[in-house]
Amino acid sequence: MYFRFASSFTLLLTILAGGCDSSSDRDEIAERLTREIIITSPAPNDSNGNLTTAITASLFLPDEHRDGKAYPLIIHSHSWGGSRISSEELRAMEPATAASSSDYGSQVDSQLAALREAGYAIISFDQRGFGRNGDDGDEGSEGGSHGMSPDFEIEDAKAVVQWGVDNLNLLTDDGDPRIGLLGSSYGGAFQPMLAAEDPRIDAIVPSMTWHNLEASFAPNGVLKKAWLIAICNKVVDEDGAELSAEMELACTQVRLNNSREIEDARITESLFFDNSLASYEADSSFQMPKVDALILQGVRDTLFPLNEALNMHRYLSSAGGDVKIIAHESGHSAVRSGPGSQGAIGQAYCGSIDAITAIRRWLDEKLYKRAALALPDICVALDNQTGVHVTNVAPATSAHRVAISPVATVTGSSENNVRSAADEALFFALSQTITQTNQILLGTPIARLTVSASPFNSDPTPLTGPNAAGVFIGIGIQRNNRIYLVDDQVQPVLSSDNRTGATPEPIELVAVAEKLEAGDRVGVLLYGKHDLYENHPIGSGGTGTNWDNNAATILGSVDLPIIEVDNLDLR
Repeated sequence: MYFRFASSFTLLLTILAGGCDSSSDRDEIAERLTREIIITSPAPNDSNGNLTTAITASLFLPDEHRDGKAYPLIIHSHSWGGSRISSEELRAMEPATAASSSDYGSQVDSQLAALREAGYAIISFDQRGFGRNGDDGDEGSEGGSHGMSPDFEIEDAKAVVQWGVDNLNLLTDDGDPRIGLLGSSYGGAFQPMLAAEDPRIDAIVPSMTWHNLEASFAPNGVLKKAWLIAICNKVVDEDGAELSAEMELACTQVRLNNSREIEDARITESLFFDNSLASYEADSSFQMPKVDALILQGVRDTLFPLNEALNMHRYLSSAGGDVKIIAHESGHSAVRSGPGSQGAIGQAYCGSIDAITAIRRWLDEKLYKRAALALPDICVALDNQTGVHVTNVAPATSAHRVAISPVATVTGSSENNVRSAADEALFFALSQTITQTNQILLGTPIARLTVSASPFNSDPTPLTGPNAAGVFIGIGIQRNNRIYLVDDQVQPVLSSDNRTGATPEPIELVAVAEKLEAGDRVGVLLYGKHDLYENHPIGSGGTGTNWDNNAATILGSVDLPIIEVDNLDLR
C-alpha cells in the first residue's frame, strides 16, 4: 500500500507508531514498523511533463521509534537496474559478512537489517526510472533516468532527506540531524554528490562506485564498450527501466557496432563528466562540505577501478572529513578466465579487515557516537588473504622504469592476454627480477608514450573523429614461466592524444596492488585490443570486431609503482 504525503505526514507516523503491543517477535515488530511510501521530488518529471516527480521508497523504523526515542537516519539506494529494498526483503534479510556466498552488492545491502536492529531508521528509495517492475502494482519511481544528474537524481535524493528531517524523530546535534548514506555502484554514486549538495549529510559509505564517470566509462577518450553495452542492455532490453531522452540516445550511440572513441558517442562527452563528483571538484567556486566517508572499492573492479576511490578520498579529505578506504578483492568483474588472467575475483577482505561488517560499526561510530572502529587511512588488498595499511597511494617514480624501445607495434589481430599468455601481448620487463620479499606493487603507473597510427591502421568511424589508433596498457608479472595481467586492468592510449615529442606528457594508468615474490619479472603488457573495449557485452564470451583493424606503434617508458613495506596484514 502507498501513502501520499501532500496533505498530512503526521497521519502515517501515527499509524506506524500506534497499535504496537509488547510482543518481542522480530518479524511482527518489523512488520509494524515498515511501510512503502511515496515522496514528492521538486525536480520535474520529463516523462509526462509534470513539475514534480513521485519517488517510491520503503521506510523502516527502529524499535526506538515505538519507544519514543530519537535515532539516526540511513538513506539507501540501489545499483543500476535495481530497486529499493522492500519490507518483505528486509524482514527476510540476514546480515552477511565478506565470507558469505551472496554477491558483493547483496552483502552490502544486507547491512540494512543489522542497522535497523541497531537503532537506525532506514529509507531505501528507487532512483527515478527504476523500481519494482510492477510487483503488486508497484511501478517504482516516476521519470526517466538521467544517469545521476545533479538536476534530477540528486534533487530527488535531497527530497528524501527533507522528508526524513520533517517527519522522523531524528537524533540531532544543535538541530543538525544525524544522517548517513549507503549503497553500491549506482547506489554509491549518489552519496558524495548528495553530500556536496546537502551539508546535513554526516557520513557516507560509497561502495564500488565512481568519482569521475568519464574516467571510468571512457578513459583517455576510449569507450569501455563491453561494460557500456551490458549496462544499456540491462535497462533497455531486460529490466524495462525508463530512460530520459539523452540517456536513450547515449545507449544508442555506445551500442553502435563500430563505435570506439567518445567522439563516436558525442552525447556522452558531457553526460559522463557532469554526472560525477568530479564536476563539483572542477568548479573552482564550489566549496565541498565536510563529510566523513568509508569508501569501499575493488582493486580488481574493471568497471570502477581503484583510481576512482583514490580520487574521491583525495577530494573529500581536502574538505576536512574523516575519510577511509578499504580496497578489497571483490567488485565489478566479469573478465574472461584464461592463462593470462588472475582468475575469479576474491572476497571483500583487506587482510584481516572485513569490509562488509565494518559498515555498521563505522556508522555506529559516526552517527551514534559509539566506540570508534580502528581502521587505517587506507587498506589495500594485495590478494585475497593479504592487505597493506598506508596513509597514501602515490604515483610511480622513475626508480622502476620500463623502456618501450625500440618501437613496438600492436595490431587488432591479436586478442588479449586472457587468450594466450605468451603470444597475445607484448611484454616489456624491468631488467632486474624481484629479489626482496618485502617489495609489492602499489600505486599508479605513469606512462610517457608516443603512440602513432601505422600505415595499416583503419578506424571504422573516421567521420566522427581522427583516424585514431590505440594501445591498451597493463602491468604484467612473469612468474614460473607464466605471464599474467595484474588485477585484470588495462588503460587505453590513443594516437590522437597528441602526446608526442622528446618528453611526452605523463599519463596515469590504472592503479594496481599486488604481492610480489622473489624471482618475479615485472613489466608492461601492450595489447592491440582488449575484451573490455570490444563490441560485445561484458562476460558474454563474444568476439569483438571494432578494434580488428587497429595498428599502432608505441615508443616511450612506463614507471612502475614498486615499493617496500615493513608489515602486511594477513587474514
